[in-house]
Amino acid sequence: MKRRSISIVPLFALATLYLQGSTDALLQHRKFKASSEPNVLTGRYIVEFAQQDATYPFAKSLSDTFDKDVKIHEQFTHDLFAGLSFNLDDPNPSAVTASSYDDKLQSLFDHDHVTAVYPIHAIQRPELTATQVREDDSIAKAIAPHHLTQVDRVHKELKNTGKGIVVGIIDSGVDYYHPALGGGFGKGYKVRYGEDLVGDKYDSNQPNPIVRPGPTPLDKCGAASGASGHGTHVSGIVAGKSANFTGVAPDATLGMWRVFGCTGSTGNDIIIKALLKAYDVGSDIISLSLGDNSGWTEGPDTVVASRIAKKGTIVSIAAGNAGASGAFTVGSPSTGKGVISVASFDNSNNLVYKFKATGFSDAIAYASGESGKFKTGDLVPGDNKVGGTQDACDASTIPAAVKGNYGLVKRGSCTFSIKAANLAKAGAIGVVVYDNSGGDAFTPSAPNAPVPVLGVGQKDGEALLAAVKKGKVSLTFDGKLSPVPLASAKTVSSFSSVGASYELDLRPNIGAPGGDIYSTLPRYLGSWGLMSGTSMATPYLSGSIALYLKARGKNVKPAYVLEDFQNYAFKAPAQNGVKGIDSPLRQGAGLIQVYDTIKQNIHLSPGEFSFNDTSSNQHKTQTFTITNHGHSTVHYQISNNVSLAVAPYDLAKSGYTYTQPISYTTDAAKLRISKKSIKVAPGKSVKVKVSVIPPKSDPKKHIMYGGYVQLKSSNKKNGLDLSIPYFGVVGHQKDLPIFDADFPYLSSDSDGKVAYEKNDTFVFHQRNKTASAFIITRLITPTPLLQADVIDVKTKKVIGKAFPDQTYLARHTLNPGEQAQALRWDGTYLPKSNKPSSLKGVPVPHGTYNLNVKALHVFGNPKSKKDFDVWTSGPIKVTN
Repeated sequence: MKRRSISIVPLFALATLYLQGSTDALLQHRKFKASSEPNVLTGRYIVEFAQQDATYPFAKSLSDTFDKDVKIHEQFTHDLFAGLSFNLDDPNPSAVTASSYDDKLQSLFDHDHVTAVYPIHAIQRPELTATQVREDDSIAKAIAPHHLTQVDRVHKELKNTGKGIVVGIIDSGVDYYHPALGGGFGKGYKVRYGEDLVGDKYDSNQPNPIVRPGPTPLDKCGAASGASGHGTHVSGIVAGKSANFTGVAPDATLGMWRVFGCTGSTGNDIIIKALLKAYDVGSDIISLSLGDNSGWTEGPDTVVASRIAKKGTIVSIAAGNAGASGAFTVGSPSTGKGVISVASFDNSNNLVYKFKATGFSDAIAYASGESGKFKTGDLVPGDNKVGGTQDACDASTIPAAVKGNYGLVKRGSCTFSIKAANLAKAGAIGVVVYDNSGGDAFTPSAPNAPVPVLGVGQKDGEALLAAVKKGKVSLTFDGKLSPVPLASAKTVSSFSSVGASYELDLRPNIGAPGGDIYSTLPRYLGSWGLMSGTSMATPYLSGSIALYLKARGKNVKPAYVLEDFQNYAFKAPAQNGVKGIDSPLRQGAGLIQVYDTIKQNIHLSPGEFSFNDTSSNQHKTQTFTITNHGHSTVHYQISNNVSLAVAPYDLAKSGYTYTQPISYTTDAAKLRISKKSIKVAPGKSVKVKVSVIPPKSDPKKHIMYGGYVQLKSSNKKNGLDLSIPYFGVVGHQKDLPIFDADFPYLSSDSDGKVAYEKNDTFVFHQRNKTASAFIITRLITPTPLLQADVIDVKTKKVIGKAFPDQTYLARHTLNPGEQAQALRWDGTYLPKSNKPSSLKGVPVPHGTYNLNVKALHVFGNPKSKKDFDVWTSGPIKVTN
């Protein structure tokens, strides 16, 4: 037994998987999709039925069985989802035991009409901070992104403003009294549809969330609440309109379904309710700027979004803002089948503040998520070796001199939140981060940072570093904003999440402006402001699709609409001025070009290819169809336009822990194309086969190659160039380890500070009712299935499961609170019998046991032992 000196405190979560007397122990049923994810809400569940008429009888059975101990939240009698959500609580454990609950639930869930039971997950409100901006015509024009996407041409040349198209938004509410958002709610107003599903005080993370629905989705939280005005900002991007500001589709009609309180999170049962309501009012597009960090497609809200898309309603969802955490960070529900996952591109200009620094003749531009009026202070090095690869990532390397001063550090290696937390702990009053890739001033995303975090350009940062090494440098701030060009304009935002989905579908699908976007804010936050995130890119795409539907008609299928946008998207470099197209895993098909998408008549289907990994022969050859809907014959040359590849790991440095952020390589695939030159007459279609020859990279590195099947037009008057993004993985995903080195291990505490080695005996005293053993796990690769068996050391036989099977678990990151998790074992087992009466936890007899934990590889066969990562604990002696 020894103390662990691992840097994973606080741990990811304590998942109480089977705790005697807890309602989490109740659902030991074959239909229960158990999960040890940290955002699972204790004692809250979603039940899905095979038919709508089962909802009310089941709700009555629940109420009759559990009386006041059950609270039914939502009931769904929809043709797209029939079910209900409920919370089961035990206020008097001595009177009502977990085992009695267990038996009763077994009989309820055994009914044929119950198809699945899910734990409810919390979805965190997007943690974006707005930079408040006064309404100013010159600022609004300088910061408008419409020239990047051709939206300005659609407005001016086509006179298309999206009138008659309904965009349903699921978010935090909207200040519809804002003049740019119509000044009211209901018929005759811009915000015509929607309601408040939760109320101001709702937070799903609370033990008993306060739900106070309202008839309108008004955001009236007030500045003191801490609310960010997220939904109002999103609404303005879609359809805001004033003398100095024009949204993407300024005459579109909006719906808003409020799913967040003023702060906190929402449950995915609320998301399901909002999706169904937005669908029922006839939304042409449903826009969701929210999600979690899981790249799986199996969550109930993700499934509902996919069903809505299959019915013909376009669903646009943010890919996520976890790009700094490496590959495979696109989150659900944007991973759903048939929905559109949206990446963020940087705007052409940013609004920055400036500070004066001792010894510098010109003021230095910086950006920050907070007000720019900071206190005067000295700038000192924020790390003993500023300019390295680990600045302020390790608290032990921060000099004592930062106390009472601003700490200067270089961007990279760890998140801005980590840097800020470490420097604040050392006494710094603020953090100045300079860019690491030649960029200009930028807004560091550091939610809940304890001190201000400012982003400056690389050249300015290096000049400041040279100055502080020579002598004292003081900073003074005036708090005034001014527009400046961005070096990263029209490239993918650094925060934008990186694909693919865990099952190797291309995500994100496409991109839109999301970095440094000016839009409406609630009047209590000053009415106007700047935000950055895929939260902003998603409504921008939704508004663009509204323009498309206005031009083409509402009856276009969602898949066709996405393909059209993908066909004509702008393919961005990874960095302006540097050779190399960015990977489709970052930009999807690229940045939308709305005018071209509307006006062009040549269509490619499908709009994207996944060649999967090199173990998948069935994906190595793909076929696309080019269709000419125009009036002239078109002629194209077809070629392979390779992009940079993503290197997800640095094996020599960190093994199969994902690199944060990603690294690029030039590994490129070759394509065997059946037709290098094609002509397509009006009204005709031609099929083309494309086969991939992956790069000869080391399969152990799992290089994620990519590029674009490029169709170059011989006559731009008849048809513009088109392209199809593709990607694949060298190596077998099934070969990737699930557990990190030195994990799992057994611990006596949920923080994992005490580790029991294989030759240590863990003594478990059953007389101690709170006795527990903790399995500390770190998943460096996601797993679709995690199981744990209890093995009798004497007989070498499995007596049962330590806790229910866990399904569809996300990978861990290096970020604080996301590095590992603790799985609790309470000294009971689930017998191997499949009879319902034997599925409740049974205390193990006195004796010595091992816990055997198995995690299934991605694409693994659950019936094949070789497809699992397996770990066995040392001896656990169970006694009185």
